[in-house]
This record gives sequence, structure tokens and C-alpha cells, in this order.
Amino acid sequence: MTVHAETGTGTAMSDADTEALTLAADFPAADREAWRKLAEAALKGAPFDKALTRRLAEGIVTDPIYAADTGQTPADAATRNAGALERVALGWDIRQLHAHPDPEAVNKSALADLERGVNSVILRLDKAGRRGGTAAGDPENAGVDGVLLHSVDALDTALNGVFLEAATVSLQPGGAFGATAAMMRALWERRGIGKAEVLGHLGADPLGALAAEGMLPEPLDASLNRMAKLAADTAKTYPKVTTVSVDTSAYHGAGANEAMDLAYALATGVAYLRAMEAAGLSVEVAARQIEFSLPVGVDVFLGIAKLRAARRLWAEILGACGVAQDARTMRLHVVTAPNAWAGRDPWVNMLRATVATFAGAVGGADSITVLPYSHACGLPDGFARRIARNTQIILAEESNLAKVGDPAGGSWYVENLTDQLAAKAWDRFRAIEAAGGMSRHLTSGAAAKDCAEAWAERERRIAGRREELTGVNAFPKVDETPVDVESVDRKALVAAAAQGLAGDQTLDGLLGAEGAPETITAPTAHRLGEAFEILRDAADAAARRPTALLVLLGGPAMSTARATFTRNHLGTGGVACVDADGDTGDLKAVLAKAGTDLAVICSSDSIYAERAAETAKALKAAGAREVLLAGRPGDHEAAWAQAGIDGYLFAGDDTLATVRGVLSRLGVLNEGGQ
Repeated sequence: MTVHAETGTGTAMSDADTEALTLAADFPAADREAWRKLAEAALKGAPFDKALTRRLAEGIVTDPIYAADTGQTPADAATRNAGALERVALGWDIRQLHAHPDPEAVNKSALADLERGVNSVILRLDKAGRRGGTAAGDPENAGVDGVLLHSVDALDTALNGVFLEAATVSLQPGGAFGATAAMMRALWERRGIGKAEVLGHLGADPLGALAAEGMLPEPLDASLNRMAKLAADTAKTYPKVTTVSVDTSAYHGAGANEAMDLAYALATGVAYLRAMEAAGLSVEVAARQIEFSLPVGVDVFLGIAKLRAARRLWAEILGACGVAQDARTMRLHVVTAPNAWAGRDPWVNMLRATVATFAGAVGGADSITVLPYSHACGLPDGFARRIARNTQIILAEESNLAKVGDPAGGSWYVENLTDQLAAKAWDRFRAIEAAGGMSRHLTSGAAAKDCAEAWAERERRIAGRREELTGVNAFPKVDETPVDVESVDRKALVAAAAQGLAGDQTLDGLLGAEGAPETITAPTAHRLGEAFEILRDAADAAARRPTALLVLLGGPAMSTARATFTRNHLGTGGVACVDADGDTGDLKAVLAKAGTDLAVICSSDSIYAERAAETAKALKAAGAREVLLAGRPGDHEAAWAQAGIDGYLFAGDDTLATVRGVLSRLGVLNEGGQ
């Protein structure tokens, strides 16, 4: 690092009047091996690779320190947002999701959002609509996960007062994209807006819809052809409207790691380019019709690297297709990953939203959607929506995250991570293409199998708390109060939507499906904390909350650490803990008062060696049916088992299995874990 020292006084300075001062000149040159030796000495025997490196799900190993000689590729234009200068001036597009089933409620919340800082909105159709049916014809699938838009009138109601030439309306129509696009066009004509002025994104994504819903209303080939023709017509008629989405949320939600997610995005994008080229579009024009929608989780650097790698790889593909270098751009929408949102202690989701938004903004997203903190609990109320939009507004306007074109560029760690992630994704993408492309990969069941395998590994890490989810498998709040969500009269809304649906301006009338529906076994969606939340739900539903008596030995200095660990450990399954002084207390009386026959001994190893056996015997004599000990047994396991200790709670165990067993023995779960 160098600074320039002034050499004159009272006069203007020129370059000739300054001299370079090297701040590190008097220090020996940095040596990586010397640093490693010092680090290993500080670890006092702990393995360097285990203590200071981390292996990501993608197979990437991250080091504790990076330098210019660690092999990363220097930042290049392909990793950056091509519209960086405009983004610096205007910021990214703050885009809010609307999924309330009532079009009038959607209209009210959309207007509130747009008046308070949101730039664009997403309308997500209800499940019946996404599958190409109506609420009347498919009432069991018309839920509260999307707006009931089954006619142009309903769409007009949802967007009443929204200036469609000023705010982009993005659709999530599932397999019914052709019908909803026709409805959107009909609304533009009804409003009398010029074709060159309207803004919008039609959201045609046949492969993404098939992966998410497990079905399309027509064969996949027919759906791809319909998408391509729609894109060709849109490109010719509506210059400010895009048609095609590449949404990987179905794969990411089913367990795909970030390299897999990128590979699926690239393979889907290539499939769509082929389809649009067959419909008469040049690759360059076809690419401009695509908007990529990628989920970003709560690993900040991995999220940044994912977006930078996505741009680089897409530019590589477009270059191979002969697209000019200045046209190899990617329109990139980021959504905070739904699988990361917890249904327990959902207030923590505000922090997750902040982290994911930071990653999306620094990674150069063109638009970002932040899910409300109560997303996993039900339909968000006004407060949850306000927090979601303000998360972006604060980061954009107060933290100025858009004011630097590529703030992570040049970071040795981020560049290295971008390189490795891009390489992993590229290898998987090439394998998908070699096996027949994304259509084949999805319909053959290979995508679902790959996602299930990736999920199984991640689930093991979460179960053992090697991956911590605050409020779920770490620091749970057993007595939390449920958050407020919107209540919906589902039957009334479905009945209302079913009225007056006959005609050619309805979803059914505009659908025009060709041939039998396409069906597959879709990848199974998960949320990261779902297994623990099932246990919490069971504990909450029990006639009396399951409780454990913590028997503290040796005073606070000896017992506090393991007592705290035990509260967190058992709390992941909704088990409350009551403290008892094991030095002086009447164990039979405190067991009776706590209303439990489960006791956990908590203290230090030295006190365990002296008193664990006698305490266990006393607890069994006092009526405890099960006695656990917080810690590992070591050489005492046989003796302690004979004294009455039934099991152990310790860091690194399979916490999920341990707590599930405790709840089963307490009668909260049956033998099947239900």
C-alpha cells in the first residue's frame, strides 16, 4: 500500500511535488508458509485443515486467507452487471411479490408498495391457475399461495390504479403462461396503452413450471413451442416487454446446491434459446427475451459469487453462439431463497432477508424480491410487507449498495470462489447437455434424483447442527408467540372466482392447450428447518408441554455451560427445561413439581467423575423414568449405564434423532415419528 506525502506548503501541488511512501517498507515480506506455521502453533495441535478451512456443499474448500497468488482469475467485465452505470444512478429494481388470492386485496397491497418505494410487482397465480385450470374446475388446488386471476376483469381489478407504462408487472403463471399473456395483452389494450410504452414480464417458463408443479397443461414440446412463438411475437410487438423466465427455485428448494442451481439455469436457458431460434428469432434477440430468476440464501460470499459466476457463464454460452461481446448480457432477478425462511422464530428471517439482499445487491442483481419474514407461516400482513420492502430501500438509499459497479471485484476470496463455483457449474452443465439437455434431465427424473441426494446430505448437516439455523436448531425460543398473518376465507374466494367464468376472456377460454398434459415426479420442495419444526409442532400440540428437569451439580460455575447447551439442545424439539439444585434439592419433590420423569444431569467432567453415578441412582429412586447426562461418557459409559444413566447429550451428536427419541419416549410422538 502506498500514500503520497506532500512536500510543499502554501502552493498547489503537482505529481512532481509528491513522493511515494511505502508503508510496509520496513517490514519483512509476507510469507504464506511462515504465517501458516504461526497459525498452527496458535491452534495447539488442532488440525489446520479441520479448524481453519471449510468444505462447502458444492465441493469447494475455502481457506482462511487469500492473496494475489492463490490462483483466481482477475475480475472481468463478464462477471459484472452490464448496466452498472445506470444501476449506480438508479439503483436496482425493488420488486415485491403478491400472492394473496383476492384480486382486491392484491390491488390494495400493490398500490401501497408502489407508493412507498417499490418499483415493480410480481403477480403469482394460484395453484389451479398455474396448472392451467380454474378455481371452479380444480377447487382442491386453488389455495392461498397465489392470486385468483381467471379473467381479464380479475386482472384489471388487481392492477387498478397501477400505471402499466411506469411500473413493470411480472407474472408467475406456471404452465398457463399463454393464457395469462393473452389476458395481460387484453388489459393493455383495454387501458389504451401504446405497444411501445407498456412494461412487463410474461414469465413463460415451461421447464420451471414442470419442475415446480409436476405437470403442464399440454406436452412439454408443445409448451416450449408456445413459449417460443409468444417470445417472437412479443419481441416484434412490445419492445419493453420480456417473455421468458428461467426460474430455478424448484431445484434450489428441493436441495440443489449453488453449482447445481447454476447448471440448471444455464441448461434451461440454452433449451429456451434453441426453441426461440427454431421460431425464427436470432440468438441475440432471443437472449434479450430471457430473465433469469435465481434464489440467493444467507451465505453472503457464496451468493455474491453465484451471481457473478452466472453472468460469466451465460456470456460464455452466448459467445459460443456467435453473439457480439457487447450483447452477451444477462437480465438477472434475485429472490431471497424460500427454503431459508424459518417457520419458527420467524423474526430472524428479517436478518436472513438483510443478508440475502446484501448479497444480491453486491452481486449486481437487476431486480430483487425480498420475501416477508412471515412467508413460511402464511400470507403476510401489512407490517411484514413493509419490513420486506424497507429492507431493500434502506440498503439501497442509506447503505448505497448500488453506488459501486462491482464492489466484490478484486477481492481475492470472492474472485477465487467465483472461479471455483463457475467451474463446478460448467462441468455439470456440460454433463446435462451431453445427456440430452435440460428437458431430458427433468423428465427422466435425473434432476429430482440429484436434488434429493443433495438435500439428504444437507439435511444430515442440519440434523447434527453442523449447519445452524438460528431459532430452529440453534437458540430456539420454546415459548414463542405466533406471528400475525392474513386470514383468508378460501371457500368464499374460490366460489366468487368461479362466477361468470364462461367466455373467451377467461383463463380456460384462452388456454388452448394442445394434447394431453405432461406429468412427471417433480423434485420435492423442502425448507431447511422443516424436520425440527415438525417436532416443535408436535410439542406445541401436546396436552402438556414436554419438560426436562436439569439437575445442576457444583454450582453455577460448574453447571451453567452444559445447562445452557441442554436447553438449546432439547429446545430444538420444543422441550422446556426446569432447573433444580442437585446439591441440596429434594429430587423427588422437584420432579413432581416439574411434572416430568425426564432428568438431565449438568455439570463439569470432574464432578461427573465423582457424582454422576450416585446422582443417577438418586434420580431413579426419586421416580425419574429416564436420566440423561450432558456430555460424553468417555471411559465411564459402562459404570454410568449400570448406575441408571440412559443416554447422553453432546455437541456433534445427531441432534434431530436424539430429540426425536426423547419426544417419542415422552409420548409426544408415536413409533412412526408422528
